[in-house]
Amino acid sequence: MQTLGKTLSGLLVALVLMGAASSPKSDWSQVRLERIDTLLEAAVETNLMIGGQGLIWQGDQIVYNKTFGKRDHRDDEMLGKDAIYRIYSMTKPITSVGIMILAERGKLRLNDPLALHLPEFANLRAFDPTAELKADQPLPTQALERLPTIEDLLAHKAGFTYGIFGKTPVDLAYLKAGMMMNKQLTLADFTQRLATVPLQYQPDTKWHYSVATDVLGRVIEVVSGQSLAEFLETEIFQPLGMRDTRFTITKSSEDRVVTLYAPQGTPEQLDPDAFAKAMQGQGLVPAPDALNDPYQPDAIFQSGGGGLLSTTDDYLKFARMLLNEGELDGVRLLAPSTVRLMRTDFLGEQAANAYVNGGTPREGRGFGLGFGMIKDQGLAATPQGVGTYYWGGAAGTTFWIDPENDLIGIFMTQSIPHKTQLGQDFMKATYQAFLR
Repeated sequence: MQTLGKTLSGLLVALVLMGAASSPKSDWSQVRLERIDTLLEAAVETNLMIGGQGLIWQGDQIVYNKTFGKRDHRDDEMLGKDAIYRIYSMTKPITSVGIMILAERGKLRLNDPLALHLPEFANLRAFDPTAELKADQPLPTQALERLPTIEDLLAHKAGFTYGIFGKTPVDLAYLKAGMMMNKQLTLADFTQRLATVPLQYQPDTKWHYSVATDVLGRVIEVVSGQSLAEFLETEIFQPLGMRDTRFTITKSSEDRVVTLYAPQGTPEQLDPDAFAKAMQGQGLVPAPDALNDPYQPDAIFQSGGGGLLSTTDDYLKFARMLLNEGELDGVRLLAPSTVRLMRTDFLGEQAANAYVNGGTPREGRGFGLGFGMIKDQGLAATPQGVGTYYWGGAAGTTFWIDPENDLIGIFMTQSIPHKTQLGQDFMKATYQAFLR
């Protein structure tokens, strides 16, 4: 019996050691993970953020998930892990997945001209930068060399712009048309107005961040016969169990929505000048009411490019589905080949001119169908593995998916226009603690 006991004891120890050796957490330094705590605690203490959350998923488990600071600085409530954030442009990958779901079902093709699904764009023209601008006259235009396609919109090569980040004649025309941040527009109203403004560039000649994904939201409505909110709920959110992801604040969830902050001096209406002025402001104060209006229960506009609210846990489910090449917990949204296509670079030589990381153009980065992606670690100056795909939101949220290292990172905070590099700092702090 004693021999048997020793044998069983030895087997037990061996199994424990085997489990420890194979556990993903053995690839992480707990001491180095604590440096993330130091980073984010300091961000709260120095008023870089009022509250924030960092999460790391690797090897089929959560390695790190902590919150810092408060949901609202005006009370004593600390930020909870179920907090709801405005994710702004982290909405774009979700809408892009919606388009690919329809493509897999044969409802549309990536090379379809946009006008095939939205006829209001059939007579679209491009701005002519060589022609003379005349006051009180329509913008000078030129015929398109070809119509923009669904692929062009997914990869931000369709020629659209954003209106609130630049001061070109086309940007100013967007503002004049009253399309931007107008909560009472339907998506149909939005695209009808957008179709009256020329493209800023000829399609497929330049990567330019734009309202293209909002247009894709309208494509989803027309092709599916559902509102964008209904389609995303039935095809993505319910299947993945994303219970807190939606376009507007509900009565039952309002006490978990993080207060939106802005640099002191941020005006009610954001435009290029307002962004520049706000970036010079010191300290964070509650954002102007106009920036919260698009999320109120009476808001109509469903922005596929930047309108969703979500939690870190919900977005992790979405990211895990992508890391698993289209499947999560037995629910498959996309084929593996479709996910691999989405995270393939569609820019090629255009990448050198693409601000795909919100900063200096870098040849080591590219852009796929809804995501920025890493092509070369050295040129991109990042510890993220080659093939990592990612994006972020205007209030400082960010995520990345690193298939090479089986890793997901998510960082959430809420201040717009966002002035910090906390998302990038969190990413770098993640990899310095990863010892594989």
